[in-house]
Amino acid sequence: MNSDISDKKNDKTYDLIIVGSGPAGMNCALYAARANLNVLVLEKSAPGGKMTSTFRVDNWIGDESISGARLALRMLKHTKESGVQHQYGDVEKINSISEFEKSVTLKNNITLNAKAVVIATGMINRIPNDVEGIRNYENKGVSYCVICDGPFNKGKPAAIIGGGNSAIEEAIYLSSLASEVNIFVRDDKLIAEKSIIKDAQKLNNIKFHYNSKVIKLLGKDNLEEIIVSIDGIESKMKVNALFPYIGFIPVATFASHLDIFDSTGFILTDENMETKEKGVYGIGDIRVKSIRQIITAASDGAIAGKVIGNKIK
Repeated sequence: MNSDISDKKNDKTYDLIIVGSGPAGMNCALYAARANLNVLVLEKSAPGGKMTSTFRVDNWIGDESISGARLALRMLKHTKESGVQHQYGDVEKINSISEFEKSVTLKNNITLNAKAVVIATGMINRIPNDVEGIRNYENKGVSYCVICDGPFNKGKPAAIIGGGNSAIEEAIYLSSLASEVNIFVRDDKLIAEKSIIKDAQKLNNIKFHYNSKVIKLLGKDNLEEIIVSIDGIESKMKVNALFPYIGFIPVATFASHLDIFDSTGFILTDENMETKEKGVYGIGDIRVKSIRQIITAASDGAIAGKVIGNKIK
């Protein structure tokens, strides 16, 4: 990703600044660029959002199966070929001066100007803080990215906490590396899609533990064992890696001073993706919505890009 924003007194005004480069942000950028807007996408990590750590995507229309990282790179290439500028940027604060006058201040004190701002920062993994020692073993056996750290656990036992799509999808990939994958589910059933569950159930080294809970992590320098409760009975289990997939929390603290959030930290928008703060939009997983998928995030981006393109010419 380019990083040529160096002048702290940047007088240039972009038509649109998008914070976040997941499928929502990149599709918004594409549509806005096609409307001949000058678009800048700011991202503080790898383009693609959660897609970059997703082993397999089976429900992106037109691709029967594709890795999340490959899909992210294809989206990035498409936006760049359409004239979208991508820059590294960790946002400190967004200011809404008027409907068509916004400023975005980065943590390196650089301030950028735009006529409109789109927030597409998505969510981060929820940490199971009720598991004793969870923080002590981060990067020492505890990870939130199977595709990143699963290969380090080749031939060793691993565990996943969670029963949703992310947990089961990543368990399937992890099963190709680990000697066994133990999935701990708090309830008596999984909430993942039936097709994903069927795929996991076909694999002999995936074991499901219902009505279960990981209580404590043990190990000298790295994770070696876990104490678990299954149907109320506690026991020890050899595990060298633990991957929690228990949901996500929204990330947009840089805009917390704006009255655009619900009580849980998600952004409230109208059908055009615009917030109560005119000229500030929210798209993708950060937005209040019932379904959070790559396709729905991309749809949000298309709507916002089209609407902003019609407003700013």
